Amino acid sequence: MSTPLPPIDAPPEAAIESAVNSNPTASDMPPKLDTVLLVRRLQIDIRELLRHVACRAGSSVQVVPGTNGRAEPSGSTVPRPALEPYAALLVIAPEVIARDGQLLGQLYESLAILTDLAAPADVKSISLTRAFVWGDDEELPGETRSEARWLIRWARGSAVFGVLVFMATIVLLVHVDRGRRALQQLEQIRTEYQAAANSLGVARAASTAAGSAAEYDCPQPTGPPAAYGPSAPAGEAGRSGQAHLLCAQMLDALSRMKIVRQELRTWNVISSRLANVSPINWLAPREPDRTIRLPEEEWESSEVRTLILLAALTGFVMPMLLGLLGACVYVVREIDQQIQTSTLEARESIHGSLRLLLGATLGGLLGVMWTDGQPVRLEGVSLTLGALAFFVGFSVEIVFRLVDTLVRTVANRISKPS
Repeated sequence: MSTPLPPIDAPPEAAIESAVNSNPTASDMPPKLDTVLLVRRLQIDIRELLRHVACRAGSSVQVVPGTNGRAEPSGSTVPRPALEPYAALLVIAPEVIARDGQLLGQLYESLAILTDLAAPADVKSISLTRAFVWGDDEELPGETRSEARWLIRWARGSAVFGVLVFMATIVLLVHVDRGRRALQQLEQIRTEYQAAANSLGVARAASTAAGSAAEYDCPQPTGPPAAYGPSAPAGEAGRSGQAHLLCAQMLDALSRMKIVRQELRTWNVISSRLANVSPINWLAPREPDRTIRLPEEEWESSEVRTLILLAALTGFVMPMLLGLLGACVYVVREIDQQIQTSTLEARESIHGSLRLLLGATLGGLLGVMWTDGQPVRLEGVSLTLGALAFFVGFSVEIVFRLVDTLVRTVANRISKPS
């Protein structure tokens, strides 16, 4: 006669006494070894599900027995009577359950109920997540342990790769910002110099009419700016002071321009070395033709060279790196969510690797489509090319939905009869 499952509110001892005492002749029928191993495997699965359901609910069934007979706590000490009958099946010997068909059916029924309670997680994902977080476990099947080892190796490699991408992105962002600031400073100094030169030209033209234009001729810089300028009679001190001031402003602008030129030269040399790291040298500008006869030092500090390198870095390299960085952030966030819900799967390694490839590809393509350097406006929000590349790498699905919509719209218009 089979053993019925005790009521929900019955203590766990009732299940043990019911299984042992209600069928005293069961020991005369030795169960098959395959059935005993199956029951033992089902009990391990039920224990995994109980641990997951109890931890997710913030409380536990009670003390969940382990396969080696030792008690394993699975959460807080607050009892959950609704789960006690399922835990009671774990303390019954596998041989006893294997001899009793109804107990075996109750074991399957308990497994199905607990699987529904643990959704969206299942036994395999819970075991894989636990092995991924806490390390290898001898109780897990060989396939699950092998998948957990592979996921751990892939996660470590992806983490190192993501850190390297992040560091490379930050370094290039700082480097690009230095180049832009140097160009802005050079343009500002040139504007100041031109303004002082124009003022000096106007004053010289006015002084020419008075026959004293020589007062506004700035000498060559051989001393401090305050000492520059011709001597003037006391009656012409006002005009002489104005000449001194304008000449000092021009000389100061020239001095600062020389410093910025040196900064541009350093920036261009570093950028050229970074460009030579790539498999091809399409990032670095070509050397000027010999017929131009441009000195090497002047070419290295040229604004044209800086602009070419900036266009290559900001238009293609940075969007690709930022798209890849956005994909890395998405993969890490996805793994974190799957760990929290115990839904980690072995295919996550393939999915994550493909996601990184898509993020880098789509981010690089943005630089091909938007080459004017102007911000992109989406839904009233203005985004730079770099920010858009990061968002594209993080949200690849949105890009594909947008492309699908555009393709369907164009296809519908083409297919319509004229």
